[in-house]
Amino acid sequence: MLSYLLLIFAIVHIILCVIIYLCVRSRVFGFSEQLMPMICLVPAAGIICAVIAEYMSRTNKCGTRNITLEEMHLQDDDVRLKNLVPDEDEGVVIPLEEAMSVNDSATRRMLMLDILRRSPEQYTELLHKACTADDIEVSHYASTAVMELQREYEFDLQKTENQYKKDENDSVARTQYIASLKKYIGSRLIDENILFVYRNRLAEVLDKKIQDEPEDMETLLDAVENYIALKNYNKSAELADTAVKKWPNREIVWLTMLNVYEQMNDGNGIKEVIYQMKKRNIYLSNHGKSVLAFWDKSGQTED
Repeated sequence: MLSYLLLIFAIVHIILCVIIYLCVRSRVFGFSEQLMPMICLVPAAGIICAVIAEYMSRTNKCGTRNITLEEMHLQDDDVRLKNLVPDEDEGVVIPLEEAMSVNDSATRRMLMLDILRRSPEQYTELLHKACTADDIEVSHYASTAVMELQREYEFDLQKTENQYKKDENDSVARTQYIASLKKYIGSRLIDENILFVYRNRLAEVLDKKIQDEPEDMETLLDAVENYIALKNYNKSAELADTAVKKWPNREIVWLTMLNVYEQMNDGNGIKEVIYQMKKRNIYLSNHGKSVLAFWDKSGQTED
């Protein structure tokens, strides 16, 4: 009797599996064929899984999960913005300005989460604006992203700074510390007072590297740009002049010197740089040519 019942059960199961397979192949059912091995090899339970999968597919709940505001807090280890990896097959992120201008709040939040999944470090300035948005959920997402980015930058900076302090003559540690400082300074996540402190710290480390590696042109030019940002134009002009003397045939050093004089509003200095560039017949890239053309049109150069 038992064997007879098992045989009937097996036959019914096989028939159901065939029907389900045909429905999947003909797209009557919405779930994937990848579920078929479970349906066939696990009687009853497999078919129940198929029913659940079909329900989820028809109600558009397959592969989704609602995220509450509480789950977005930094204290929750299950949801971390830094672990949200962008899909390589997805297109370009919609600009945050567009996301903020959409009237539908659900769409606005979806676009915000899309940005956070991809590369929020590219949208720091706009995320700051989103922090004050009228939509509480959007402002919460933006604030969370900003806090997380700041935490990551500060952690990396602290780690490289500690390594540098162990041996300030270690060129590798110093280079990593400089890179961390530049990255955080360029992130636009720091307020003006703290930014001033970090720029002065960067200036100290760059000066030490220039002393130890005087032939490092990139470091010298980085120091010039940093002193310009600190409005220490005398120091930036001094270093730019050093760069011009060391590498007189390099376009970048002349453009850097030109930038220094521009920031100083020194018209005579600009004229002299342009004159020397022409006199020395410095090879110019398209960018260099456009800069030269700009000052010629502005009447800042002499024929």
